Amino acid sequence: MRNRPDLSDQEMAALIEQLRNPKLRVGDNRKAQRRLCRWPAVILRPERENLSCIVEDISLGGCRVAVTGSRIVLGETVVVDIPTQKMVLDGTVIWKRDREAGIEFRYTEASYKKRD
Repeated sequence: MRNRPDLSDQEMAALIEQLRNPKLRVGDNRKAQRRLCRWPAVILRPERENLSCIVEDISLGGCRVAVTGSRIVLGETVVVDIPTQKMVLDGTVIWKRDREAGIEFRYTEASYKKRD
């Protein structure tokens, strides 16, 4: 696991609230600091089988996920459903290696806060 500072509960709540706002103007987030987490999620893929994953770190610009196998495809459009956070975020797979992948968030209409 990479060394990154953990967020306080308040800081993580603020980050989650920002991620839930699909109208957020993101801009270039390459400089956005990623924060460690460990959230079970499902990668929804329109043309392929859905994949279980773990969101290992997240920022306003994207997330790093651990997936079983190497079935995720570079460049594919996906939706990351994170039930424990009641969030659904859409994005594009921008890198992959071994059993990890990086997803850049797009914040289109496919991103939304899940209703209870």
